[in-house]
Amino acid sequence: MLKLLLMLMLFGVAYLIQAVLYEKYGMKSVSYRCHFDREEVTEGDCFLLIEEIENRGFLPLPWIRSEYAVSQNLDFAGAHSTVTGGTRFVSSLFFLRSRSRIRRQWHVRALLRGEYTIEKVLLVSSDLFGTARSSMSAEDAGGVLVVLPKCYETEMPLLHSFNRTMGDEPVRYSFVNDPALLAETRIYTGYEPLRRIDWKTSARMGVLMVRNEEPVQNQKICICFTIQKSEFGRRYVSEDVSEHTVRVMAELFRQFTNQMLSFQVQSNCTVHGEFFSMMCDGSPAGYLRLLRNLSALDSEPDEMLRNCVTIPNGVRLILVAPYLSEDIRRLKAEHPSADVILTSPCETDDMNFIPIYEEVETDETE
Repeated sequence: MLKLLLMLMLFGVAYLIQAVLYEKYGMKSVSYRCHFDREEVTEGDCFLLIEEIENRGFLPLPWIRSEYAVSQNLDFAGAHSTVTGGTRFVSSLFFLRSRSRIRRQWHVRALLRGEYTIEKVLLVSSDLFGTARSSMSAEDAGGVLVVLPKCYETEMPLLHSFNRTMGDEPVRYSFVNDPALLAETRIYTGYEPLRRIDWKTSARMGVLMVRNEEPVQNQKICICFTIQKSEFGRRYVSEDVSEHTVRVMAELFRQFTNQMLSFQVQSNCTVHGEFFSMMCDGSPAGYLRLLRNLSALDSEPDEMLRNCVTIPNGVRLILVAPYLSEDIRRLKAEHPSADVILTSPCETDDMNFIPIYEEVETDETE
């Protein structure tokens, strides 16, 4: 009996000592980092989420669980996760010996464009007996993952008309003259540059003649788009159609960039709190900036498109929308020559309306 009491006392003392040690030093020497292996991907791409945990102390940790939250649009393969209210909660379990380090990789797939972060990272552990639990928040949760929209690869009938009509056009005055467009020849006065002398005409006329070149300027393109799903309190298209509109915009930007066309983009959608508006010079860098803005685009604008855009005179106007709303009808009435790209079915005889849509169901609920 005495031996039993002695053993119980020793066990109680050992339990108290380890409980105090784990409470004071258990999580003190633990460092944790969770981050993506890339900063930028495209919709549908697979990448890695990396967890790195290290125990620099002398106490082994029988178990330690990491818990963090990400968007439901990041699909984890093989991870223990649950989705609640648009947020995916992921947990991972580790056993850490003293002075050891573990690196774990999760395969993740980006389902939808956007800017994503790892949030609410929490580490939970306990002592050897699993009775005294302790927790801590991790400070390093990686940076921002930018998921660019995927281009909806399709033929753009609109581009054929641009191939015929876009480029340089003669104007009454410009700072730039086109040497390929000859307006007339006249007698050399001594003030013109020698490169403008027309030697063949000079030999035929017997006096020095110079070329008068046609002043030109580039035709301008203005793209105004919206991805709004509802109007006057009624929802007309689904979230899928709205996102399809973004992918059509990405493809339109790509094809314009391939033709090195400069264009202006305006929208009633916001990017980081400001209405989307920018100029693109037709360069790959400008195209990448457009895609990054599309990735951060709000999916439900608060203002009508016609109240948020300024359309200059003399531009080739392109309107892009998920459906033919009253807002688009009014803009079309104000600019009859505008081309309209709709990403859901629409019955119209107007040749300027271009349907580019997928076979998806529309949501017509009130």
